[in-house]
Amino acid sequence: MKKKLIIFGKGDYAKVIKSELEKLGTFRIIAEVNKNQDIIKLRNKVGKNTYGIIAIGSNYLREKILKIANKKLPNLKWATIISNNAILAKNIKIGEGSIIISGVIINTGTKIGKHCYINTGSIVEHDNYFEDFSSSGPGVITGGNVKVGKSSYLGIGCVIKNEIKIGSNTVIGGLSFVNKNCNNNSLFFGIPAKKIRIRKKNENYF
Repeated sequence: MKKKLIIFGKGDYAKVIKSELEKLGTFRIIAEVNKNQDIIKLRNKVGKNTYGIIAIGSNYLREKILKIANKKLPNLKWATIISNNAILAKNIKIGEGSIIISGVIINTGTKIGKHCYINTGSIVEHDNYFEDFSSSGPGVITGGNVKVGKSSYLGIGCVIKNEIKIGSNTVIGGLSFVNKNCNNNSLFFGIPAKKIRIRKKNENYF
C-alpha cells in the first residue's frame, strides 16, 4: 500500500520532487499546499500512514513551514525522498524530511541532517556532515570531511575543498571554489571564494 503524502509547496522544487515521486511509486499525493495557506485545514487528512515533504528551495522557509506544520499537524510524519538514480554508500545517514535528487553520489561516513535538499548531480564525498536545513545546488562537489552548517546553501557547480567547515546561514555562490573555512551568516563567492558581505537569515540566496 502506498503511503499518503502531503506536499508543502507548489513551485519549481515541487515539480522536481513530484517527478522523483513518480519514479519511486511509494507515495500517493493527497494534498498540495502553498506556503501561505493555513495548513490547519489539513488536519482531517492526516492519519496513521500520512507523511509530509516540504518542497521549498529556501532553507529559511523550509524551517519556518516545519515549525507551523509540527504545531498544527502533530500526527504528521516526515518523508525522506531518495531518488532511484542516486548512488549511496551503505554507511551513511539521511535525516527525515530530506530529499536526494537524481544523479547524486554520497560516499561513506556522510551524514545528511533533517530537511536537507541535495540537488541533481551533486557529489558528496566521504565523512561529510550537512546540518539540518542545509542544501546544495545542482552539480556541487564536496571533498572529504566537509561540514556544512545549518541552513547554509552551496550554489550551483561550486567545489568545496576537503576538510573545510562552512558556518550556519552561509551561502556559497555558484561556480565558486572554497579552500578556506567560511564563517556564519555570510555570502562567499569567487575562485578562490572570498567573503562578500554579511547575510541576513531570511535573505534570498543571491
